Amino acid sequence: MVEEPSSFIAYRFRKVLIPIVPQPHAEQAMSIAMELAINYGSKLTFLYVASSDSDPSIEKVREMLENKLKGVDYELKIRVMKPGETAASEIVKELSETHYDLVIMSTRGYYGVAALIYESTSIAVALAANTSVLILR
Repeated sequence: MVEEPSSFIAYRFRKVLIPIVPQPHAEQAMSIAMELAINYGSKLTFLYVASSDSDPSIEKVREMLENKLKGVDYELKIRVMKPGETAASEIVKELSETHYDLVIMSTRGYYGVAALIYESTSIAVALAANTSVLILR
């Protein structure tokens, strides 16, 4: 694993945030994040936005990360939504509280008007983020 930046990518994307959900489409973001960590020394932080403290998906996310990211150092943060908040607002709040160089997000594939109608989290984050956002389809 790379300790000090040795290329532009390693220097540019040192801290990476990956909002995660326990669904198959999230594995693509996990794979790219894992490559950044292994090949460029990026520090990975996964973020799960839970609906409550007892959200059963919290454990599913932990298991998914443990199974996929064997041998890769990462941090998992859990944020619990309060009434009136959304997953996107919690992700943007995390970005404002902690510096990240890149956000990697998976999307369900909505774009254009459909993304607005279905309230796409990835589009909302991309519009409000204070850093680069990579959206994967």
